[in-house]
Amino acid sequence: MYDWQLIVPLMLLWLDQWAALSSRVPESIVVAAILLPIALAIFSKRIGVVSVCTLLAVIAFCTFVAPSKMPVTLATGIYLISLIIALSGILARRKARALQAEFASLRQDVNHLLEVEKRRILNKLHH
Repeated sequence: MYDWQLIVPLMLLWLDQWAALSSRVPESIVVAAILLPIALAIFSKRIGVVSVCTLLAVIAFCTFVAPSKMPVTLATGIYLISLIIALSGILARRKARALQAEFASLRQDVNHLLEVEKRRILNKLHH
């Protein structure tokens, strides 16, 4: 418990310094910094990653614009992110099942081709 009492004042000091620094940053740089994760996420070409990054950027923007609404902003954002994560989990499971079915089909095709080749070789040996 004693360690926690040392960490809290240091964290508050750091947050105060960060707030003072961020208040002096021009708005165009703040907007660019907020949009940067979205731009980077687009390169992943994964809709879930882009969605979550966009939502997090919106949360950050709303927090800067209206800090007094931070609890509502965070609660809404966390809820929406949890929905995106749940949906992406469902999609990932479906994709995994589809891949397993495709691999099983490919294994059957390979086994069939091996059997055909084995019969062809055996027929060739007998004749």
